[in-house]
Amino acid sequence: MMQNIFSSQSMENAHIYEFLTSPYESPFYSKSFDISHNDRRIGIIDQFNGKRPIIFNKDFFDKKKLELNIYQTLVLDSHIVDILHRYVSGIGKLDDNSKLVTRDFLVHVSSLNCDYNPVFYLTENFSKSSKEQFIKTSSGKLSSILKLHCMDEQEYINNNVIKYKKESVEHYCDKYKSVDLDNCGIAWANEFAENHHNNDYREITRLSYACLLKMVLIQFMYPKMSQENIIKKYYEFERFLIEDLNIILARELNLALYYFSNFAGKFVSVQPNMDVEGAKRALLSTAWDLLLLRIPEILLSPTHLPELNLSYIVTSEAKLLDIGDMFNISTVMYKDKKSPAFPILSFNVKKFEKVISEVNLDELNKHGQTLAISRITKAPKHISTQSVNWLIADLELQLSYLCK
Repeated sequence: MMQNIFSSQSMENAHIYEFLTSPYESPFYSKSFDISHNDRRIGIIDQFNGKRPIIFNKDFFDKKKLELNIYQTLVLDSHIVDILHRYVSGIGKLDDNSKLVTRDFLVHVSSLNCDYNPVFYLTENFSKSSKEQFIKTSSGKLSSILKLHCMDEQEYINNNVIKYKKESVEHYCDKYKSVDLDNCGIAWANEFAENHHNNDYREITRLSYACLLKMVLIQFMYPKMSQENIIKKYYEFERFLIEDLNIILARELNLALYYFSNFAGKFVSVQPNMDVEGAKRALLSTAWDLLLLRIPEILLSPTHLPELNLSYIVTSEAKLLDIGDMFNISTVMYKDKKSPAFPILSFNVKKFEKVISEVNLDELNKHGQTLAISRITKAPKHISTQSVNWLIADLELQLSYLCK
């Protein structure tokens, strides 16, 4: 398959990351797992199924070998950032189980000495706030993250004490031209607000939100549970992606199959008797969750080769932990170093045993892969932001007729 893709002139600068058939185990995690104390848990989602990828690009075909420098990043969701801030600062309450699970998580990352960062929290908060509000709400949390980055890991593991390493504090104070870590947090928030002009994340979230609205409307119109009906709804949703949005979103397409099969649980929990404003808020929250799940393939960007960043989502949200186990990243394709990621995802086949035959599921999977490859080689132009907004307004109106 790879040779066929690279035979296309439009793909001669492509980079393809193959996880599904990779013989190489990840040096970090073999699967998703969580740290828990009673009903409190922090989970780490491995969407790579315990693998690190084979990378196919021009260098690989010319040299037959790539030397990679592999490192690990843990991407914190917004709730985890808030928990860590409460733990470090003492501002706000944490119950005993939350304190215990937070300590165990910090022991875990301290023993790995890996990067854990709030890039998603910053993106989400910036998109939802004015600049002034963003700086006000983010500064303290960023200070707490910096304090954790500066702590002596071994001292914390041995004695449960956050003790700062002088050289680390000096590094950040020099970097942010500040006198202490609290002021470093303010400087970090200001720097992000000044330099963050990329609307790509916001745009993809709006596209996801449109997809979720359409999924719910299709489900409401055809609620019957049968193999024939599930497949019919799946292809109706695919038609929406191609004809209305002119884009294939792999996560949304796969999620639609789970949702129509009644496996999406709390991740898409809108019901016909819900308040319409509550339903819209729930779907928009899920759209942001889908963006969070996309961060690992975004951070794989070939721009950084020969550095390879394997990143994992950290969350305490039950619905996110559930969806993280539904499908894994099989392949990620980049048309060139500057192009967005085009992932191909694999189904959790066992989950569908009672609702869709293995033959039909295999056909859907192959169809999805063929469609994804076709779209990336053609690279069709997406619809405009204004058109997406008009489409969302129409879908929200349709939803209002079906909800309270």
